[in-house]
Amino acid sequence: MQELPPRIEVTGLAVDPVDRRQLFNYVVAAARDRSVRRTVGYLNVHVANLAAHDALLRQYLNELCDLVYCDGKGIGWGARLQGLPEPPRMTAADWLPDLLGCCKEKDLRVFVIAGKPGVVERAVAEIDSRIGGLVGGLDPIGSHNGYVASPEKTASAIDAANAFNADVVLVGMGSPIQEHWVLTNRDRLNAPVVWALGATFDYYAGEQARGPEWLRRAGHEWAARLIADPGRLWRRYVLGNPQFLWRAYWWRRSDLATDGHR
Repeated sequence: MQELPPRIEVTGLAVDPVDRRQLFNYVVAAARDRSVRRTVGYLNVHVANLAAHDALLRQYLNELCDLVYCDGKGIGWGARLQGLPEPPRMTAADWLPDLLGCCKEKDLRVFVIAGKPGVVERAVAEIDSRIGGLVGGLDPIGSHNGYVASPEKTASAIDAANAFNADVVLVGMGSPIQEHWVLTNRDRLNAPVVWALGATFDYYAGEQARGPEWLRRAGHEWAARLIADPGRLWRRYVLGNPQFLWRAYWWRRSDLATDGHR
């Protein structure tokens, strides 16, 4: 396995400041090593705000995950407020085709637990049409819908992933449901890599819209999503972003006070 950059903590939550190349290389190497099970997650402002009041989500990020990447410009702002280097920002919705193409190129079998029935299939078909057949349909991709609240449906999804002999299992149920689910069921999934990826497949299936590309390129994905769906997301971003930055500021003040009394 490659050596990762030193882990940092933003408002007490783990972040590994990797770029996309390092992330993909880590996942490929981990997927090929079936002697160890590894878990990948992400941190953005919404997840950080949820984790401030959710002990299970904090446990998932800080204890279960072997790699947590930065999924949002706001985490970079928080890191800088704490006097830390800004980690590279990566949003899976921007590079899901690259990820699936990389897995196919490396002969890795991917299983997806996400969305309503049919969402993953529509998303993969859309990705396939955009990148000229690189994904190659649903092979080597298997899927199960993400509605797994009952023990029976959870068992069905896990059995399907294990029967598929997946190298990588991608879980997309939204936060904190997906993190809680992975935390509870990681030991039952045989795949060497399990990765909570959010609602990424919903975007490619047309279930959720994204904002203007110029705004996304500027690193303000939160603003793009707010523009795309203001009725649902205004509390998350208009209220949530300032709350997070205030918490990062006070976290820095606490660190400085602690240093001053040593």
